[in-house]
Amino acid sequence: MDFFKELILTYPTFAPVLFVIVRAISIVIPPVPGVAMDLMGIWAFGWVYGFILGESGTLLGSFVAFWLARKFREPLVRRVAPLRVVEEWEGKYSERQKFWALVGIRLVAIPLFDYISFAAGLTKLKWTTFLSSTLVGTLPTMFILYYFGDLAFNKGLYFGVAFIAGLFVLWLVYKKMNLGRYSKLWKKDKESDL
Repeated sequence: MDFFKELILTYPTFAPVLFVIVRAISIVIPPVPGVAMDLMGIWAFGWVYGFILGESGTLLGSFVAFWLARKFREPLVRRVAPLRVVEEWEGKYSERQKFWALVGIRLVAIPLFDYISFAAGLTKLKWTTFLSSTLVGTLPTMFILYYFGDLAFNKGLYFGVAFIAGLFVLWLVYKKMNLGRYSKLWKKDKESDL
């Protein structure tokens, strides 16, 4: 954190650009935790400016992952996303249904967020539909994360506990909607590739 603080003080114009790039990388390279980047963004830029920068990085990273999947297809995506789910999803839904399905998945499937962008790149989904569904699907979660994260940083323990409770509720919604089956299919795909 001290390094980031020093960077902001030394290069106040470059720091936001760097943050957007780092936030985007956390999506393109799935093991990198995006929430950790968001917490740094809240701490460094406050919740409003950090939210705008974080959402920009999320959109950029999602689009890059989508584009990489379009360019390099199955050999790349097989390493990060469940191909069986992509094939099932592609055949079932219209463009409008895919938009709302992506919005729903983005809202509640935080653990699968990075993989969804790669998987969507293999579909025939238009890039404009992909980006707009990503925006609509990520705004509520990012808003909650940044707003309550800022309260937790600035107001103390009570708000910190409320913030953690909110994240827990999101996790429960994820489990309740049975989206965990996608992660199980992804694991099966990975095991069958070995």
